[in-house]
Amino acid sequence: MKRWIAATAAALMVCTASVAATAAPANAVFDFQDKAFLTLPMQQEESIYLSLNTDYDRQLAQLVYEQTGQEADCFYRFDTADQEFLRTATLFLQADEDQQLYELDENGQLVLVEADYTTGYTIGKDGERLNGYLLHTKHLGCYVVTD
Repeated sequence: MKRWIAATAAALMVCTASVAATAAPANAVFDFQDKAFLTLPMQQEESIYLSLNTDYDRQLAQLVYEQTGQEADCFYRFDTADQEFLRTATLFLQADEDQQLYELDENGQLVLVEADYTTGYTIGKDGERLNGYLLHTKHLGCYVVTD
């Protein structure tokens, strides 16, 4: 499913498609249906546009199998209109401990992501404890969780 978000820091947040975003004094937190969370330091009147598509992608699943010998379980395809962040964001992607996280690079190769696996990560509107990968990045791309 595709989600579009437009956000301006300093508590002026515009959200569509039932995607929640909240703002702390200098952070914007984007909640993608409790599957992915992005925490991004932002300044007043700064804006960022994000899209997340989690639909099954048959071609990408085939590429994952060809390059890794593993089956794709979840897809996280972000689109930021080629914007890079000015500051480092924290990205949380929900996954099980025995799963691996890959990123599709600009050459079409899957690269194992160096990310910390965390348990009991608490963020979001309901305070539920989640398990998954936590990484710090200045850009968002296409991520695949494999079994």
